[in-house]
Order: sequence, then structure tokens, then C-alpha cells
Amino acid sequence: MKPKLQLLILLLLNYFTFALVTNIPGALLPFWKSDFQLNDSVVSLLGSAFFLAYGLTSLPQGFLLDNIGNKKTFLWGIGLVFLGSISFGLLPSFQTGLFSLFVIGIGVTALQLVGNLLVKKIDDDPSKYSRNLTLAQVVCGIGGAGGGFLIGYLIKDLRLEWKSIYFIFAALALLVAVLVLFTNIPESKEESDYKKPSKEDYFKLATNSTMLLFALGIFIYVGIEVGVANWISTYLAKKFSLPEIDGAKILSLYWIFQSVGRFTAGFVLNYLETPKALVVYALGCLGSLIVAVFAPTIAISSTAFIAVGFFTSIMFPSIFSLAVNSFDKSQEGTVAGILCTAIVGGSATTPIIGLISEQSSLANGLLIAGTVSFLYIAFIGFKALTHKKQMQNQLN
Repeated sequence: MKPKLQLLILLLLNYFTFALVTNIPGALLPFWKSDFQLNDSVVSLLGSAFFLAYGLTSLPQGFLLDNIGNKKTFLWGIGLVFLGSISFGLLPSFQTGLFSLFVIGIGVTALQLVGNLLVKKIDDDPSKYSRNLTLAQVVCGIGGAGGGFLIGYLIKDLRLEWKSIYFIFAALALLVAVLVLFTNIPESKEESDYKKPSKEDYFKLATNSTMLLFALGIFIYVGIEVGVANWISTYLAKKFSLPEIDGAKILSLYWIFQSVGRFTAGFVLNYLETPKALVVYALGCLGSLIVAVFAPTIAISSTAFIAVGFFTSIMFPSIFSLAVNSFDKSQEGTVAGILCTAIVGGSATTPIIGLISEQSSLANGLLIAGTVSFLYIAFIGFKALTHKKQMQNQLN
């Protein structure tokens, strides 16, 4: 098997695995709330523990990657996913969940950090990075979608407990580890123009206005993507009395149509430049969310929530690739580390929506968070378009 094809297979399985692990809390929140006897704001901490790991460990793991290389970072990350999954499966409780999900979050941070950079090694043309990263993340949507259906099958058909899914995660982690051991993974330090970033590089970039624009974009995007996903089942149950298992299926369709969006966007981005697509898709998300909240029937509301998933499809790879391509090649690892730190946004929006829900209503929580988030993402697109026009005027 050709090395690049072998690497591609590993990356696709990697994306599938960490997406499945990342997105399952949205389907499990109602079960955790019932089993552990928690309220909305407290149960949301379980989902937040996972994303808190991004904010606390992305930069340190960026240094780790630079020092031990891609292969060892892969093994480190997948090992933590195995440890966290097996712990939560064996000892299901609120306290164990906080620890296990945090550990899994550290592992997924490492996997996403190394995976997103290795996608660039699949094609030597840097202009194809956004498209390739978008297409690669189609598998993320498939992984995220699989969670809801898998939970429904395990509980409804096999009559197993929700914790059984964490044993499946542990098995997938072992499979990825085996593939990593037998795959020829390219190392950045072996490239002739590679420059190892220093601590000063990280801190200098962290205060760069362009870097902050994109990092905040990742923070806000991940927060609202996960925030909406985590509250879909609860919202539909509260407003339309939809059973939790059926709510998990709607959540799965949210992720499935995100994959559909990423697949189609792989073609759209060949004709529509990334900043313009970012504006269009952000406004599509906001419009869909408004319809979902105010819809008079469950069919319309569910369809609109699924449409939100579709329009979120290009946001992460677009913001990520725009950021990476805005800086020198030698700074790619540094930029990726900062961007992955911003994924901590996934820990912020879910509890914010929960707090607004307790003070006002879940509908208001979704609308307020969605409006602020999607308008900012559209602003990034406008800003990138303006910058591109300025660069073109300077050349002319």
C-alpha cells in the first residue's frame, strides 16, 4: 500500500473515532441527568470537562508534538482516549465522568492537533488544504452521527446500559493504536525548511491580532456547534415531549447532515472562495436556528436543527485553513496549537445556554448564543474578504 494512502486511511479512522467520542455527550446528557440526578447547569459540566482539556493542554501538547514527533503524539493521544473510556465504562458516576471526559479530552486534543496538520501532507498544494480538510472532516460528521444511532441500538435493541458505548470507544482506540504502529507517518522535523517553534513564538503569535481573530472564531464556532448539539434532545423533549431515544436520532441526523454539508462543500469550495462561503453558511446557520426554536411542529423544528448541522459543515476547516495559510510555513505547528487551544470554546457555550435556560428559557439560551456566535463567524468571512482585496490592490 502506498504511504500516502496508508496515512489517509489512518487519518480517516482517527477523525471517525475522535468525532464519535467527542459528540456522544449530546445524546447522553438526558441519561446522565436522570441516572446521576443532576439539573441542567450541573449535567452540562460533564460535556464541558471534555472541552476544558483543549484550553488547558493544547499549547503544552503543541510543545510535546514538536519534541517527540507525530507518531509518538498519536500514540500518546489514543492511549489517553483508551484510559478515559475504559474508566468511565467500568465506574459510571458523575465524579468519574468528570475525570474520564477530561482525560479523553486531552487525548482527543493531541489527535486533532496532529491529524489536522497531517492532512496537509496528503496534498503538496497548500491552496487545497481547506478543501481537503473539509472533505476529511466528512468522516467527523459520520462519527458524530453514529453516536445517536449506536446509543439507540445498544439501549433499545440490545437492552444494554449507556456505559457500554465507552467499551466500544476503548476498542476503537486500540485499533487506531495498532494502525499508528504500522503506518509510515511523516515527521515535520525531517523537512529541510522546518523550524522548531520556541516558547517565544507561541506567545508572540498569541498576541497577534490576526491570530486572535481566528482563534476566537474557533472558540465561538466549537462552542455553538457543541452547544446546539448538546441541547437538541432536551429542547425537543421539553417542547414536544419527544422521547430521549428519538431525540438522540435527531442529534445523529444533525451530525449526518454536517457530513453531507462537508462532502458537498468540497465541491462548492472549488468555485466559491472560502471567505464568501463562510459568510453564506454562517447566515444559513442563524436562519435555521431561528426556525428551529420558533417552529410550531416537531417536524419543522427537527428539520431546522438538522439544517444547522448542515451549515456548520465548513466552519472549522475554513477558519483553521485561513489561519494556517495566513502565517509562515515554519509557524504552522504554533498556529495549530493556538487554534486547538481555542477548541476549549466547546466547554463554554453548553453551560451558558443551560444557565440562560434556568433564568429564562432554553429557547432564549439557544437564540442568544446562536445569534452572537454565527454573526461573529460571518464577520470573519467579511474580514478575510476585505484583507484579500487590500492585498490585491497593493499588488496592482
